[in-house]
Amino acid sequence: MPDPVKKIAVPIDMLGQAIRHLANPVNGDDAANRDYADGQAAQARADAVADIIAQRGVPGGFASLSIDGTLDPSQLPALAITDTFVVASQAAMLALIAERGDVAIRSDLGKSFILATDDPSQVGNWVELVASGYVLSVDGLTGVVRLSHQATIGDGVATLFNIAHGLGTRDVQVAVLDTADAYADVDCRVTRPDGNTVVVEVGGAPPVAGAYRVVVGR
Repeated sequence: MPDPVKKIAVPIDMLGQAIRHLANPVNGDDAANRDYADGQAAQARADAVADIIAQRGVPGGFASLSIDGTLDPSQLPALAITDTFVVASQAAMLALIAERGDVAIRSDLGKSFILATDDPSQVGNWVELVASGYVLSVDGLTGVVRLSHQATIGDGVATLFNIAHGLGTRDVQVAVLDTADAYADVDCRVTRPDGNTVVVEVGGAPPVAGAYRVVVGR
């Protein structure tokens, strides 16, 4: 058998001439004309744009911008909105239809609580809100705290006066002051029969109306 024809690739110098009238390529190593190449590039760009449009604003795709350059609210997740409730008792707080992050203002305690979980019916799920730098208690007392009580005594007849101060303790200091003498101290006998009352007994003549000022303080 004769030897098969050997094909040898030899560079061809076209001397600056273009190859014209090429058919559209079929095989991977076929030459292509410019119109075909430009058409393929244009189709690739069109396919890429169509793919981007298909993925815009759909699950698994990406968010789209409105004409003013902002996100469409319909493509945003649901935002948590904190509601605030004013209640007068623990029972009322636990009965709230509340969600995590909601706040209950307890008018009976003068405190606020935030719901830390999704179950408002358990008192342990409500966490007290404490602002840094605020006074939490006064002398161990919380809520509305009264530290003193004042009263003016004297009627020209009595020498014994019951002062209802309502401070809830016998551990109070009592000062009797002379309103006509630059509020100088007046020597009186003071007793504390209970946590809300002091008795002031004036020695000597009964004080005239408005003569003495009694100051009761914790």
